[in-house]
Amino acid sequence: MKRIIFCALTVFLSGLAHAQIDNSDIDLAQSIFGKSKRLIVSEYIQPDAKESDAFWKMYDQYEEKRKLIEKERFLLLKEYADNYETLNAAEANKLVTGFLKSTGEYNKLYKTYFKKAERIAGALKAATFIQLEIFIQTSVQSDLQSQIPVIGELEKLNNKKAEEKTGFLND
Repeated sequence: MKRIIFCALTVFLSGLAHAQIDNSDIDLAQSIFGKSKRLIVSEYIQPDAKESDAFWKMYDQYEEKRKLIEKERFLLLKEYADNYETLNAAEANKLVTGFLKSTGEYNKLYKTYFKKAERIAGALKAATFIQLEIFIQTSVQSDLQSQIPVIGELEKLNNKKAEEKTGFLND
């Protein structure tokens, strides 16, 4: 069940990478994704009665901060997808710098919320929470990035096709 929910959501988010989107589209996708993600976290963490209220309050705070980082990351990926054919050095620098900044923000968020979750539910549940978050975020980013070409990939393909066409005509 978890894998089905997760796969369906990554396909949905991947579709957004190629569509004309705005902030409301991203917010809707994050809302849908967040609800399913909460079910997965609940299944793995299973906070007991005394931890539950504090854990879910902490989780909701975490999600609000995570969504802001993810939205920025998604917009960077979308900007790249829209412009990779004409990408210049300055644009590439801006996109990579933004992506690296968001990676640092994620790492700070993980560190902060690991400590909060540890105080609420103990080190094992806190570690499980962070492990799930890293797994989910890495999987989503991997799936999204696999949908767009690497810098220069299209140019190489076009050059190869031109060479094949030229070679074919010379035969």
